[in-house]
Amino acid sequence: MREIPLLTAQMGRTGMGTHWAVYVVLPGESRWPEELLPADSGIPSVNDRAAALNRLGYVPFRTCPYWDWIETENPRDTASPVRLIATLAVVPARSEHLAEGLSRHS
Repeated sequence: MREIPLLTAQMGRTGMGTHWAVYVVLPGESRWPEELLPADSGIPSVNDRAAALNRLGYVPFRTCPYWDWIETENPRDTASPVRLIATLAVVPARSEHLAEGLSRHS
């Protein structure tokens, strides 16, 4: 049985705060595919995020189609602003055409 890698996409504000970065975490790699979306209109829509992922070659994993939001903070400075990061399970776009019976792993 062929396995399809289940990966994690994340989205967070860039250091300057002018963009949202949508990227896919690739274990063992030092560089991850990334797409920048303007932050001037607030949080990018689900459609904008999906389009960014598609341009990177990934699609949401069909049984986990929703973005989860988590808060991160600087543990050494609890007065610092909280940073929001969105996460989503994704698979390579080319794997979506494969049959239902294939196993997927994380």
